[in-house]
Amino acid sequence: MSYGAKLREMRKKLGMTLEDISQKTGFTKSFISQIENGKNSPSISSLKKICYALGTTISELFEDERNIVHTFDKKDYKVLKNKTMSITFFANKMVNRKMEPLLIEIDPYSETGTDFYRHTGEEFGYVFEGTLTVVIGNEEHVLSEGDAIYFSSNLPHKLKNKTDHMTRAFWVGTPPSF
Repeated sequence: MSYGAKLREMRKKLGMTLEDISQKTGFTKSFISQIENGKNSPSISSLKKICYALGTTISELFEDERNIVHTFDKKDYKVLKNKTMSITFFANKMVNRKMEPLLIEIDPYSETGTDFYRHTGEEFGYVFEGTLTVVIGNEEHVLSEGDAIYFSSNLPHKLKNKTDHMTRAFWVGTPPSF
């Protein structure tokens, strides 16, 4: 499918008209229609504006549709261990991924490190066993089984298990930082 056809499909799925895109981009309906029908090749900046109006990016527009669904076999997971914790990387073999799904296991009375981490992106964590203390700056957020947290990764953060039981959490970071 051409990128113009993909743009038209995205627009229709969102219930948007050519007029809606025209108002958001400043381009004429005719120009947008020509792009969608493959009769005009826009500049990169024009294409970027149209993608933005549709809530997508140029890279997503050109992404191969065969790469949308992936299954992972547990034998392919990558596990990093140190003395007090392990991190299982589920999607480590997937190229150009936008998320980093992880299993984080922290031994009793341990933490992810003495230093805080800080990087671009966002993180989501869900505790499914034990109790996890998420330290963000000077604040501590204590999560029990079934609790979750979502935060901006540019805030200084680290994870602690302050209990005498193993803690396990499913974690997703975007963009991938490993």
